[in-house]
Amino acid sequence: MTAAPPSHAVTGSGPGLTVEGPQRRGGWTRRQRAVLAGIAVVLFAAFTTYAWARHAKYETTGFDLGIFDQVVRAYAHFDAPTSPLKGVDYNILGDHFHPVLVLLVPLYWVWDDPRMLLTAQAALLAVSGVPVAAFVRRRFGPVAGLLVAAAYGVSWPLEQAVHFDFHEIAFAVPLIALLVDALDRRAHRTVVVCCLLLLLVREDMGALVLLVGLLVAVRSLRERRTEGGTGSRRRGLLLGGGLVVTGLAGYWAATAVVIPAFSPDGFAYWTFPALGPDPAGAVHTILRHPLRVARLIVVPPVKFHTLVTIFYPTGFLALFSPYVLFTLPFLAERMLNERSFLWETHFHYTSVIEPIVVLAAVDTVGRLVRRLPRALGTRRPRGIPVGVVPAFVVWVVAVPVYLLSVGGSDYPLNGLWTGRVWSRPVRWQAVHDVLARIPPGECVEADNQIAPQLTPRDHVTRITSAPTAKVQVTGSQGLATWVVLDLSPNRPDTGWQGDPPRVALAAAQQRGYRIVWQSGPVPPARPVPTISPTTGRPLSADALATGPIVLLHKDQPVAPSCRRLY
Repeated sequence: MTAAPPSHAVTGSGPGLTVEGPQRRGGWTRRQRAVLAGIAVVLFAAFTTYAWARHAKYETTGFDLGIFDQVVRAYAHFDAPTSPLKGVDYNILGDHFHPVLVLLVPLYWVWDDPRMLLTAQAALLAVSGVPVAAFVRRRFGPVAGLLVAAAYGVSWPLEQAVHFDFHEIAFAVPLIALLVDALDRRAHRTVVVCCLLLLLVREDMGALVLLVGLLVAVRSLRERRTEGGTGSRRRGLLLGGGLVVTGLAGYWAATAVVIPAFSPDGFAYWTFPALGPDPAGAVHTILRHPLRVARLIVVPPVKFHTLVTIFYPTGFLALFSPYVLFTLPFLAERMLNERSFLWETHFHYTSVIEPIVVLAAVDTVGRLVRRLPRALGTRRPRGIPVGVVPAFVVWVVAVPVYLLSVGGSDYPLNGLWTGRVWSRPVRWQAVHDVLARIPPGECVEADNQIAPQLTPRDHVTRITSAPTAKVQVTGSQGLATWVVLDLSPNRPDTGWQGDPPRVALAAAQQRGYRIVWQSGPVPPARPVPTISPTTGRPLSADALATGPIVLLHKDQPVAPSCRRLY
């Protein structure tokens, strides 16, 4: 299980393609290491600044920042990882299997605030560029490594992850980047460590570990005897087989043992009715109807658009590398899912795919540069083969830089220099005022975009559904002394599976809550005007999205459980 010598960088003309002299500390000179560290620091600063600015503008949400804040705070108090936003006394291990969150506990001993989670996520995403740079350097030299790492850092999947709160898969992004790099170096000990840690990030990482094992085993079978002998091949097969078993066992243990132990409903994220009721049924459907399954991956068109958006920034070259197989579990669980929001480019879901796509594309270009001269009957990789590398690097850098500069919809960090991040929305003052009126240590049913502002000091739950709602959200189960609602006209609901705000307001009043403060009059239910009655001009999107913030109160004793962690 010793590491094989790293691949040699391409030699020839072109920036970053020549590696001269001894390579110190893994091939980086002191200046190059400083530049790489600088890239990571700049990315960390940009990610943190953007995430904190969103939180300061009250744009973060209870689902999911508030949930993770409650969970990590509970861990930090050596309590069960419960999240009242998911349900009263709801143990989060009944939702997803992510014990890796325990690693964040020391940060909450320093400062137990949701912004600490945003900071940790920014650091994890920023540092994931280091193994990306190392992977590229071995093939194309240090300059190319630094450029591709910087482009990777501002790629849209990472920006979307920063844009949407905090998620446990932030741990998976650097681990996956390091895993692919370690596979490339034949550093099998590092491969094993990464795989074991990934199993602690989330239950679906078991499928990735399985594929890693298959790749290791197949690669061992293809190695020539002169490259390590029968013993080396046998060790590779044993390692690959062990990882396959570990991946299967990890997924089974998480979804069939741990999650059902904490959730009476069992594993709730098998939402693939088109494939079958369980993984066995899905395998049966895939084998019997492969064309139908293939069509499901690209239809409706939003799926095809997302797939193109994932692969075109690297020129679709990732599709020709064996490493692209690692994207299959993540793409399948999204494109074959019945939940349509998973088909889009929004949210954090593509962040775990991005390091695989970038490194797979680099691997393809490296193979092309090595093999094309042989096909052409030449001995040295010059001319067209060497020109492929600069062209690839220019493309990989140009795509995110251009889309960042023009403000592409998938590149929200553009707002750092356009000013969008720094401008306060109209509703800011109203939210600021209502937060000051809610005392600490009480139970609050809160709107989704207000909840993460309260979770550090209050027992926060979702808002209880009306009796007529199709999906019943139990909220605080009658424990709340406060209910806070955002009646902005463009709000379809009060949060995940919640009622429309007006319905929630009427239901709260029926349960005995009375309005004690509101930022403005509650307008009658009618179509929202799009023209200002004073200026006659179209209203801005911010104005259209703004409605009164309403605070309701019920006189009842504060339950002891509501003060437990505050």
